[in-house]
Amino acid sequence: MVIGNNIDRNHLREDLIDFGDSLVIAGTKNKVKVHIHVNEPAKVFNICGNYGNISGQKSDDMFQQHETAYSDHSEIAIVTDSAADFEDENLNIYIVPLRYSFGSKGYIDKVSQTTSDFYNHLISSEYHPQTSQPTAGDFKKQYQFLSSHYETIISLHLPKKLSGTYQSAKNASKQTPDSKITVIDINNASVANGLIVKYAAKLVKAGKTHEEVIKGINQAMEKTEVYVVLKDLDYAVKGGRVNSTKKIIAEFLNIKPIMTIKNDGTLGPTGIIWGQKNTTKKINKFISKKLDPNKNYDLAIGHSACEENADFLRKILYESHTNIKSISILEIGCALGAHTGPGTLAIGVQEHLSI
Repeated sequence: MVIGNNIDRNHLREDLIDFGDSLVIAGTKNKVKVHIHVNEPAKVFNICGNYGNISGQKSDDMFQQHETAYSDHSEIAIVTDSAADFEDENLNIYIVPLRYSFGSKGYIDKVSQTTSDFYNHLISSEYHPQTSQPTAGDFKKQYQFLSSHYETIISLHLPKKLSGTYQSAKNASKQTPDSKITVIDINNASVANGLIVKYAAKLVKAGKTHEEVIKGINQAMEKTEVYVVLKDLDYAVKGGRVNSTKKIIAEFLNIKPIMTIKNDGTLGPTGIIWGQKNTTKKINKFISKKLDPNKNYDLAIGHSACEENADFLRKILYESHTNIKSISILEIGCALGAHTGPGTLAIGVQEHLSI
């Protein structure tokens, strides 16, 4: 729904007509409902935003829904939230998105804006974005759809001490009593969540049972860590994740804390980078101390508007370690990026796991 003044529906139609099909525009000069099938919803939301405020955003992956309804697939559905950063690799993982807003303008994480548009907005906006977890209703809708096509559901989410996402999923599972749904707090974030979620999906694809997949997830959780290095603490303070006093101390000492998710599900420091130069090389040195030379590893590097730094880190990690099997590079999603800010690197480290 686009809410504005004297909305020209014909011009709006002309602006959208080439982006997709099944376009329907209906309403008044002040309220217009838009329906369209597109491959890039962020562009549609951006255009509609030029005509007024967008209310009640909704975006469904119709290709995935069609595949679910009409293609052969496993008996277990894997669900996660948009705080998990990963490449799908045709693993058929279902994502329930978080949301964020700049002032009164709301967005769906990884849908309404591209990450580059988000970080440009983050830098230029007078408002610091507010983030919110998916509602129980969001999860219930997804669970009800999946329950009609799968025997069981496994739902993997952010730590409950960092977000209400897990609790929303848990509440929704209780509201879907006829379905077997297991909701798990996987005690990680960003690319580390992505590594765990992908491993779970690979177990499903390999034909493992519900109980075997749960066992594999628990194993992956024990063998997966995330290390986050922020360019500065400005956005973490604005988002309420870091105390302003810690920012002052870090700036005074000229240090960058390396953050991780602790065993109790809270975010805390696990190391320090001294100085502002050669940060990427210092991260490589820190990661090196975490790797057992007798074991193999899979890594994922998440970045917020600093792909060159991520590429360079991957290069020197490969050069430094023969026991790293793979390193993927991914963009950190918008809802998490609201708290980390541009220039952040997140490194997910997972001991190589067999299927």
